Amino acid sequence: MAIEEERRLRFDALFKENVAGVASYCGWRSRSSGDEQDAVAEVFLTAWRRLDDVPDGEAARPWLYATARRVMANQVRANARRAKLHEKLSAVPVAESDGEPNAGDPLAELVYEVLSCLKPLDREVLLLAEWEGLSPTEIAIVMRCPIVTARGRLHRARRRFRAAYDESQAQSDASEARRQLPGGGAAHLIQPSRQIASER
Repeated sequence: MAIEEERRLRFDALFKENVAGVASYCGWRSRSSGDEQDAVAEVFLTAWRRLDDVPDGEAARPWLYATARRVMANQVRANARRAKLHEKLSAVPVAESDGEPNAGDPLAELVYEVLSCLKPLDREVLLLAEWEGLSPTEIAIVMRCPIVTARGRLHRARRRFRAAYDESQAQSDASEARRQLPGGGAAHLIQPSRQIASER
């Protein structure tokens, strides 16, 4: 079999096995579906050009995610430059992203809200571990850090997410309790207490 044909077959297999995961990773980091599609295309174009550098087997996935991380970082910088140029050329504000994923699902919306409040590094390591299913070893490859650093980041990110989630849940429960009170406030709890006291 010709060398070029072998390369094409290997790339096709690499693409089929990993495109969904790379698209998911890029989707969480993108501001729009257009950015996501551009990033995925750039990742696999890089993989084709550097196919000899792509590891075999399971090791290919963190290599692709590391490539995606660099592509997304470049994309963020490019978007920032375009935004600054747009501000100079026009008074029209930059359009915001269209909605949030999982709209209508209270639990999913709460999780998304908590993730959005975390620091970018915490959010990224959580998404790699929980959404993409990467091990600490693979996360270390993606983030280009020692495995002990990756484990520490993941542990701290989970702890911060748990704390933020519990706080948001408590605030949500408190708001719901206030809404269910007669008149929607605490005044109705105070008045009966005064009336009881006056009757004694």
